[in-house]
Amino acid sequence: MFDALLHASHMCHPEDLPTLVAAHAGPVGLRHPVLYLVDLEQDQLVWLEPLRHTGPRPDTHLSVDASAAGSAFTELHVRVTEAVDGHWLWVTLLDGTERLGVLRLTVENPDETTVRRARRLASLVSLMLISKRIHSDTYRQRARVREMTASAEIQWSLLPPGTFATEKVVVAGMVEPAYAVGGDLFDYAMNGPVLHAAVFDAAGHDLSSAVLAGLTVGGYRNARRRNLDLDATAAEIDATLHGQFGHGKLVTGVLAQLDTDTGDLRWTLAGHPPPVLVRDHDLHQVLDCRAGLPLGIGLNRDRPVCHTRLRRGDRILFYTDGLTEARDADGAFFGLDRLVTSSSPMTGKAILRRRPSANSSGRYSTTTANGSATTPGCCSSNGATTRA
Repeated sequence: MFDALLHASHMCHPEDLPTLVAAHAGPVGLRHPVLYLVDLEQDQLVWLEPLRHTGPRPDTHLSVDASAAGSAFTELHVRVTEAVDGHWLWVTLLDGTERLGVLRLTVENPDETTVRRARRLASLVSLMLISKRIHSDTYRQRARVREMTASAEIQWSLLPPGTFATEKVVVAGMVEPAYAVGGDLFDYAMNGPVLHAAVFDAAGHDLSSAVLAGLTVGGYRNARRRNLDLDATAAEIDATLHGQFGHGKLVTGVLAQLDTDTGDLRWTLAGHPPPVLVRDHDLHQVLDCRAGLPLGIGLNRDRPVCHTRLRRGDRILFYTDGLTEARDADGAFFGLDRLVTSSSPMTGKAILRRRPSANSSGRYSTTTANGSATTPGCCSSNGATTRA
């Protein structure tokens, strides 16, 4: 079944994937597959309607917080519920550690063999989703529950996958508000044992800020792929922005490198808040480092590169000031302590959904969060979260 499904997927129309899965999985007892994709804010699971759907229509939207599908999505457990013609299996769709959605299957007997086969099918479907979604707007449309601004469209196209993990490191990133991102973004890459990560906060909250952010991350990737050091990378971005915009456009940022073999963390600041070391779920240390000038000024001043050694299980939180400066209904600042608490593996639903279910005590962990001060609450402002 798996070989035939994989072979048939090569010439499959992106919107015919659910139908193709049904044709090959049904004969082995995994009937009536229904694919749900998570929306950008990870609040809802949205039905991926086949190009030519037949039969009863399933629920089109399911709550992540209040449904069996949501439980499977959040906890990474196969959920079993009663159905008219048997049982429904709800299986998480995963790309590595990135949760894509949930696959619902109808089975007669949810025994161990059937569940194992359903997991394998979900793994294959996830790979097929990843390979097909770049060729169609349908998957992106299904992941949206309201209109997106042009600036957000630009910035989402620049972002790397939201989660990456190895045995030594976990990286998770997110941006909020998802449909009106205003100049904040993150980027990362794993090159050999070294994780490269950065968070940028481009001035403004309109289309021009998205253009500025795009040039910033393009300059960052170019310098990174030329193996430049952190200070040289920052200088390169600074010169690129200044050469294009003069003195009119500025970007703050934090650029970091983590050697996952040794735990050696190096970082430099460009007018940006310092990262925070979270150890044993508490704010252990603000990793202060004399900040250089924001990017785009063009003065070619030296930017200090600071250093610390992480322990296994440590988490590093990078963020933009919009998160800590967000206010609640009473006007109180959200603050750094609440940001740390909300980034704990035990709380903060958005970050929880971006991390593997296994305990990360054997890994280094960094968390980066960008923020727009107009949106209160942890990680519900323009944000990026990176665990390393």
